[in-house]
Amino acid sequence: MRKLFIVFICIILLFPTNVHAFISINSPSAILMDQGTGYILFAYNEHERKYPAGLTKMLTAIIALDYLNPEDFIVVGNEINTVPAGALRSGHQVGEHITVHNLLRGLMIQNGNDSGAVIALHTIRTQRNNNAVPFNAAEELFAAKMNARARELGAYNTHFVNPNGLHHEDHYTTAYDLALIARAFMEHPLLREIAEEAEFQGNSMYGFAGDIPYGARTVYHHWRDTNELISGGGFHYFYATGIRSGYTPHASACLTASASRNGVNLIAVILNTQDPARWQDARILFEYGFATYAYRDVLEADQFLKNVSVYNTMLGTETTVDIISKEGFTALFSQAQLARLERSLYFYESYYELPEDSEYTLHAPVEIGDIVGTIRYRLDGQILFEGPAISAGAVYARCLDSDMDFYIALVMDRVFSVQALPFWLGLAGLLIGIAGVSLAISERRRNRRGMYRR
Repeated sequence: MRKLFIVFICIILLFPTNVHAFISINSPSAILMDQGTGYILFAYNEHERKYPAGLTKMLTAIIALDYLNPEDFIVVGNEINTVPAGALRSGHQVGEHITVHNLLRGLMIQNGNDSGAVIALHTIRTQRNNNAVPFNAAEELFAAKMNARARELGAYNTHFVNPNGLHHEDHYTTAYDLALIARAFMEHPLLREIAEEAEFQGNSMYGFAGDIPYGARTVYHHWRDTNELISGGGFHYFYATGIRSGYTPHASACLTASASRNGVNLIAVILNTQDPARWQDARILFEYGFATYAYRDVLEADQFLKNVSVYNTMLGTETTVDIISKEGFTALFSQAQLARLERSLYFYESYYELPEDSEYTLHAPVEIGDIVGTIRYRLDGQILFEGPAISAGAVYARCLDSDMDFYIALVMDRVFSVQALPFWLGLAGLLIGIAGVSLAISERRRNRRGMYRR
């Protein structure tokens, strides 16, 4: 039985293309994404529209840091009274002085809807440099910024109408879109740090570096994250690093979670489920991702790709040149994906795709470092990487001057080579012989002329 179990696990790891056959989750919509590359490692109804509840706050935090300095402070106003009774709050008070950093903590750790209202109002007032903007107008303007940013991130099936995720029929998103938003959230160092904090205790001006204004009203807060993957308990996950859980009766229980292990950073989104399924499903997805995928160095910079012949080269020079990569390519792959990865070289002179094992001729001249084409990696027909293919050497073009130089050099080389030594010795002997005969004839002639004179 143990051997059968091991064989079954090996089959799972070697054939992850139909992951639904091997991963059982309860949630009706979910996704697992590599944080670094955005590759989808698992997906189920990932483009189905759902209500996001408090997961909305990830985008709220992103927009806030476009306009607000974390080290500055805000004075809370009546905007906190716009939050409906019964909605989750951070406990802000009118007149409270609080740093933007701690306000973001209230938003993300406590999931405070009042924190979202304060952020939305003061973000718009700061952006417009107008402290008279009313909350209703600010909320609408803030939502417009959220939707614009969502589109920039590729989250085209997202539409928000408020900064906190309180239910509205026109406030929706998808698991895929939330994963994109979560990636952007985790790229910000401060937000990544806050996402990992399971608890905060301190007054509202905690960490403020400047002088606290005289008469400033501070409020002591104790916030504890409801994300059970990081807050401890039976569903604590050692590798979890955030991000945000949420709940409304219409959205049900939902979760955007992140986890890191051995340099692999993953994001899981679970929507429209119940407890404890969201915690269990997130753990299942993370364990599958960490067991199956790893970062692989597929291509290194300056790596040899192919030796190709070069047409019309100078006589006597190299007629081939090595083609190397200019950039490296590292990405998250399973072993099965790595086996299916296809590499091809596309040379600019040919204007068509060429199988790597085909012969090809470039045209001289080619200089060292010339970008002569593109190297591509495909997985199941999808292009994952494109990078420059460059020449590792120089090959110069043939011309009349180069031909003359070649033949002159050839003659000179052969005339004065070691192989020509017997020829030169024979020629020298012949010349010496001719000179000797000439001298003898001359001497004989002189002798005859001397005899005649006598």
